[in-house]
Amino acid sequence: MSKRLVNKINTKDSNSININSNDIIKKIHEGYEAQSKIKDGVRVRKGFTASGLTYGAGHCPRMWYLWFEGNEAKSNNDWYSVANMDSGNDRHTRIQEAMDTAGILITKEAILKNEDPVISMRTDAIIKWEDQEILTEIKTMSEDSFQRAYKPRKYHIEQLLIYMRVMRKTFAYLIYESKNSHEMKFFDIHINQKYKDFTNYLWDWMKKVQKAFDDQTLPENPYRNKYNSKVCKSCDFFEACQTKPEGVIKIEARKELE
Repeated sequence: MSKRLVNKINTKDSNSININSNDIIKKIHEGYEAQSKIKDGVRVRKGFTASGLTYGAGHCPRMWYLWFEGNEAKSNNDWYSVANMDSGNDRHTRIQEAMDTAGILITKEAILKNEDPVISMRTDAIIKWEDQEILTEIKTMSEDSFQRAYKPRKYHIEQLLIYMRVMRKTFAYLIYESKNSHEMKFFDIHINQKYKDFTNYLWDWMKKVQKAFDDQTLPENPYRNKYNSKVCKSCDFFEACQTKPEGVIKIEARKELE
């Protein structure tokens, strides 16, 4: 009797409920986007960020001017970007905790500042190994990207070089971890003349951009296809930029490490 009753209930439930699982997935994705720490609205800051300098719109002097000035910004982070960043942060924390448990962690998430030009940054970890204090930068990636990472990506080196210059380090580790297998690769970064020349150039470029803002001289858009380049379309200040004048000073888009 009880078995027949359960069968009737199950049949009734399955026949009466009609749910589109794609709608649930869409709602969860909306939740990811709502959780993003980067919100739409007016953004203003007093200096550069190490991570912002090395990727996408961070190469554009006009973008930094608009950020220093304070303008309306719209986040380009979709649900995947938010979920991916959260996953990366979780994995960073796990690796830092493992370093701490292993007894080699000196400090994590150390806040650094540079005054001229003004740069704010946060290091991943400093470890102690064989009486040396070693700066490390952690990057996580898919298994496919990990397997193809025979050498570090240039923009990852650029970010680490900024930390190294501010901290006066001549050696550091760039750590890659697979999100799937959790395998690690260590790339040692030693300061050489090429890296010195690059950070000298980068410091000079930032000072030009900062001076342009101090003098209230808006830079021109440095890209050939104005407002239609990939860099422009990825910029959170894309719409605000189009409402501004053409600009009165030419500053090149930041060059990448060769």
